[in-house]
Amino acid sequence: MFLPTHPSSSFLARSSGSESASFLTEPLMKMAQRRPDKPCLYQGQMTTVEKVWERVLRASTWLQRNGVEPGSIVLMALSADHPDAQVLALAVTHAGATVSMLPTHLTQERFQRIVETSEPSCVFLDAGTAEFRGLVDSVLTVWMTSGLNQGEWNEAELDEVFAERPAWGMPFAGKAESPAFLVYDNAGQDQGRVLTHRNLIEMMAGKHPHAPQLAATLPGSQDDLHTDLLHF
Repeated sequence: MFLPTHPSSSFLARSSGSESASFLTEPLMKMAQRRPDKPCLYQGQMTTVEKVWERVLRASTWLQRNGVEPGSIVLMALSADHPDAQVLALAVTHAGATVSMLPTHLTQERFQRIVETSEPSCVFLDAGTAEFRGLVDSVLTVWMTSGLNQGEWNEAELDEVFAERPAWGMPFAGKAESPAFLVYDNAGQDQGRVLTHRNLIEMMAGKHPHAPQLAATLPGSQDDLHTDLLHF
């Protein structure tokens, strides 16, 4: 996660018209262009907005070059919060794909049902969910925990993702109404709820008429998406 050094100033565009954000990564992209040296705290270390945006672009470039296309779904099945999870979520949405940060404590049975219904193009796993690998053996898999890569053609470690050369001019590959998040609750239901870029921007700006209800559908790992990702 990365945090602003001055949280009182909003990173999420709040003005009307052409200045309003139309996709999740737009505020970060514009800030990196206008004030690249603006300081921010990322993973406990002081860095700049430009470097955080570079990290998003590296992951988004890697995903696109490995078959993650607009309209596809990327699952993040992590047993615990990971410091890079939110940056990766932004990278997925910038590629025009839909990300689902699955609830923790998933059973293999529920994970398999979600895979069958969502047909993901990529899955992120860690040491706590390594047992799920056999359920997605034909799906591109990224290991968030080092040392778990067995060398299969469709496996990669997180360091490889962030080592990708960033495509600085990469445009957002979707639209405001494109799906951004696919949210599954902790109740065990297999039907996820889709939130578009517009839904999330309005929710985080407090402008959506059902903002509290929408916020309640987000899993715990996204509770601080508003303050950690979209405020500077």
